[in-house]
Amino acid sequence: MKQFIEDFKYLKYTIFHPFDAFYEIKWRGKGNMLLATLLLVLYSIVQVISYQYTGFIMNENPLFEMNSIAIIVIAVAPLFLFMISNWSVSTLYNGKAKIKDLYVLVAYSLFPIIIINVITMLLSNIVIMEEASLVFAFGTIGTLWFLFLMFTGLTTMHEFTLKENIMTLLATAVAAIIIIFLCVLYFSLMEQVINFVTTISQEFMRRW
Repeated sequence: MKQFIEDFKYLKYTIFHPFDAFYEIKWRGKGNMLLATLLLVLYSIVQVISYQYTGFIMNENPLFEMNSIAIIVIAVAPLFLFMISNWSVSTLYNGKAKIKDLYVLVAYSLFPIIIINVITMLLSNIVIMEEASLVFAFGTIGTLWFLFLMFTGLTTMHEFTLKENIMTLLATAVAAIIIIFLCVLYFSLMEQVINFVTTISQEFMRRW
């Protein structure tokens, strides 16, 4: 428990000193997989709660169609897709980060988004229409902070130059598109195989 508290304190250090913190996480084992997992779970929960309880002035979500599982998948799936894509591509560029490092990096980088999204959700329930744009701008800070932490973390953990990191991120986007295409193709083929087997089985049952 004491170690977990220390790791949480280090998480706060990470969001304000990303270069030093991610170096320590990569080379001195400062990252905590359990804490990273809890952050991902907390991020998912916040996304679900925000979907429903964001103030009506700023909430354009169709609440009558709310699906918690779908919200969680939409929130978390792109993160795992990025981890896999970046790890796959970075090996071609001699990147030093392992998949475990990327997992901790992504999860730790979510911390500002989690905090700011909660604050934004609360503020959205008390502001008037004229103040909504300010709350929206405040919420954007969380996203920009997340992107900054991700960029600095990738640069540090992979030991990339600025140019190498940008090139790797572009290649990561291409790899992600390829992975999505292969997944869609796989599930499409599986659906056709299942339909074929089902049709054959039904025909067999009718004949016998």
